[in-house]
Amino acid sequence: MAKPTQKRKLQNYWKLASVCKETEDKINFFDLYQEAFELMPETQEELKNARIYFQQEWGIDLEEYEKKNADYPNEFKVIAFNSCILNGVAYSEFKDLYGFYY
Repeated sequence: MAKPTQKRKLQNYWKLASVCKETEDKINFFDLYQEAFELMPETQEELKNARIYFQQEWGIDLEEYEKKNADYPNEFKVIAFNSCILNGVAYSEFKDLYGFYY
């Protein structure tokens, strides 16, 4: 079976993300689909910026937190979702094309 292209992956991730309206949905999306946040150079950069913003605003070192808890804070997951997926450059084409499913 052929591997899906990056564009197809972005499209599929957007379709999954577009139904995430509650905070818990966004957290679950982050937990289940981490690749969606690192798929493209744009999403990688947006994730990096979300990390910097979160660390500055919350005063939490994400690397240390993750080492201690084997996970990221839920607040960061929501910020990452909003920055990379909901308002991200890589997903904007699909956001404009498909909109939201809720």
